[in-house]
Formats: sequence, C-alpha cells, structure tokens
Amino acid sequence: MKKVIIGLIFALIAVLAITLSASAAPLNPKPAKTGPFEGTFKGIVYGDKGTSAPLSLVLNHRGNQVEGNVFLGEGLFLDGGMCGAGYVPAGSQFATGKTSAKNPDHLSAQSNFNVSGINVKLNLDGQISDDGDELESKAKIDLPWLCGRDPVISGMLFKTA
Repeated sequence: MKKVIIGLIFALIAVLAITLSASAAPLNPKPAKTGPFEGTFKGIVYGDKGTSAPLSLVLNHRGNQVEGNVFLGEGLFLDGGMCGAGYVPAGSQFATGKTSAKNPDHLSAQSNFNVSGINVKLNLDGQISDDGDELESKAKIDLPWLCGRDPVISGMLFKTA
C-alpha cells in the first residue's frame, strides 16, 4: 500500500511540474518587429542586349531574416557565354536572405535552381532607400566557370504595399 501511495505522490508531482512549466510560457509571445524589406515591391529589371522584364517581390522581413517570392515576367534575355543564351521564361521562385546588424538596409539573398541539367545559383543584393519605398536590386547568376561569364540582372523596384 505504501508503494502505491508513494507512486501516486510521484505521479502527482510530475503532473504538477509539467502543468506549472507549461503555464510559465507567455500566452501571447511578442511578435518579431518587421523590417524595411517587408512588403510588395514592383519594377523593371534589365538583362543582356537591352532587354527588360517586369519583376515583383513579395517579402516578409522579421528580425534579420527576409524571405518571399520573386515573380519574373517575360522579356528578359541573358547571355551565359559558352553555356548558351536565351530568354528567361516567366515564373516564380522562393528566396531567403538576411540583413546584417551593421547595415540593416542591405539585403543579401540566394536561390538555387536547375537549368537544362546545370545547377545555377542566383545571388541577389538589394539596397533599400532611407524612406523604404525604393529597392535597388542586382542579381548575379553564378554559372559554372566553363561558361565564361556570369550574367547580371539589375533594376529599381518600388514599394506598392
């Protein structure tokens, strides 16, 4: 009988400890503050041979983390040197990036994708204006060294929402 009572006491202590530790957590944790890259940005980006295409970014910026979707329209031509040249099809891509504490108005993001069996890395750098309404962007497509060149896309985007 003593073993049963001692077992029940230990079980009760365990239940109370779990309940008290769970109730110690805040009911409404403070959400992370949004950063300057939060929102929707739209504009035009420029590629090779004077071509351009519409681009929009829908971004979430919490702390130093930035993530979102990139939507590219039709019309952008890129020259990949020995790896070929052509028009980039319209489409969307998910990307993640970070801002630094030293320069919170600068964004660095990366995205990886496959083009005709070649792994390609897109490195995006963005600088937002002081008022947060303009985003100057530059993307370098990192192709394998044998291609001979890495195409660069640049443009200015404006906050719409």
